[in-house]
Amino acid sequence: MDNLGDGANYAWFNNVTYVRPKVNTLYTALTSGKLATNPAVYGEHTNPFVLEKDQIVEIVLNNMDPGKHPFHLHGHAFQTVSRSEEEAGIYAYNETFPEYPMRRDTVMVRPNGNMVLRFKADNPGIWLFHCHIEWHVASGLVATLVERPLDLQNTLSLAGSPYASPNSSALAIPNSHIEACTKQDISIAGNAAGNQEDLLNLQGQNEPPAPLPEGFTAKGIVALTFSILAAVLGMGVIAWYGNLDRKDMKRCSAIDIVEVKTAVIVERAVV
Repeated sequence: MDNLGDGANYAWFNNVTYVRPKVNTLYTALTSGKLATNPAVYGEHTNPFVLEKDQIVEIVLNNMDPGKHPFHLHGHAFQTVSRSEEEAGIYAYNETFPEYPMRRDTVMVRPNGNMVLRFKADNPGIWLFHCHIEWHVASGLVATLVERPLDLQNTLSLAGSPYASPNSSALAIPNSHIEACTKQDISIAGNAAGNQEDLLNLQGQNEPPAPLPEGFTAKGIVALTFSILAAVLGMGVIAWYGNLDRKDMKRCSAIDIVEVKTAVIVERAVV
């Protein structure tokens, strides 16, 4: 995890921090036709992986962080075929897998450790793989698994729209979902950037903050300069006051007292 240009902390899968697309990934899959199998339409910042029917998917997760992370996969109970101890480093592809690996939908990777997960792509859908610590999700520790999108187009339908499924028995997306998007001015069609004409044109997609600049910026140099000047002046005043003769210090104190008493007397005289 590291900071980006807005000063907030972010996390990455494969050097990509998740940013929510302008169009829900499910709706992109339903409205992209044959291009739904192209990961590009789902955006550069959603960490998309398109899975084929009955594909055996292996996730090798290397934790480059000193913290523990409970990772969760939607839509599947995966096999945990390998999980290292703490500080094991990057997975070395030399493990002997158990004959009967445990099945879970959430498993914790240990600090600076690794693990290997496997599942079969037999459940069409848009499934997120993410850390189950909520603020790590907010920091972008999310990947998107787009499983069998063409099959998905035959099982779900945006009924009443130009993108309705040709399969009459397809399950219709509830109107309440579409209404919620409409009220928030969120498109229900197109690629991750909301482009419905050219699905491979991602101009205008949501993006993460820019990286922190290397070295000092002009504003940083000005701020540092004035901070140094203020520090030097402050130390100078402290040194000057510390070197005053005691008589001078008493004289200063006496003058202050006289001025205060005079002010009080004048104030009473006016009253």
